[in-house]
Amino acid sequence: MRASLTPWPVPGGFLERLGRPPEEIEARSREMAHALVGQRWQGAEADLVAGIIYAAGDPSLVDLIRLAGDPANQARRALARGAPLLVDVDMVAAGIRRRAGHRLAVAVATPGADVLARQCGTTRAAAGMRLRWEEFGAGGVVAIGNAPTALLALLDLAPISPPVCVIATCPGFQLAAAAKAALISSGLSHLTVIGNRGGSALAAAAINVLLEG
Repeated sequence: MRASLTPWPVPGGFLERLGRPPEEIEARSREMAHALVGQRWQGAEADLVAGIIYAAGDPSLVDLIRLAGDPANQARRALARGAPLLVDVDMVAAGIRRRAGHRLAVAVATPGADVLARQCGTTRAAAGMRLRWEEFGAGGVVAIGNAPTALLALLDLAPISPPVCVIATCPGFQLAAAAKAALISSGLSHLTVIGNRGGSALAAAAINVLLEG
């Protein structure tokens, strides 16, 4: 016979001793992330960087984040005007909390991306970036959290019709560092995490901060 559950939270248990209300956890975590940002950034840029540090739970990222072209304010103003969002993979889209009212496309899920990828010998994320560019990328906010090839495709497309801002946190050991270095040299408004580190959660966290503004 199955034993009945003990009273919950368990008196003296981990949740009772160490747990905190959710609003307190988030507020305190954001406060600590902002403290890590220090004096390097101010205002909207500080909020953006702190949001990424909070999402990663990794203070060392503060030394790897690079911003240029006022990405926080540029992106916030564009999104407030109704600019579209283009992301590389479903994991980035899934992490965006406030999608209502914003046009959003996922490159890797674009119809026909698999066919174009096979024809060109590239990834679906890169092919989808090409297929979605004129409607969602040009004049939009682009977040790439997983696929360096999507960032390379963006860099080829941007000189013809540039995005407002690029968030690039794609990780990896093959192309990620080089693709993000090329972004830094591109002159585009951007936020990136240099080197091999990154991830979809960081890109989604950045977009969430921008949408909160």
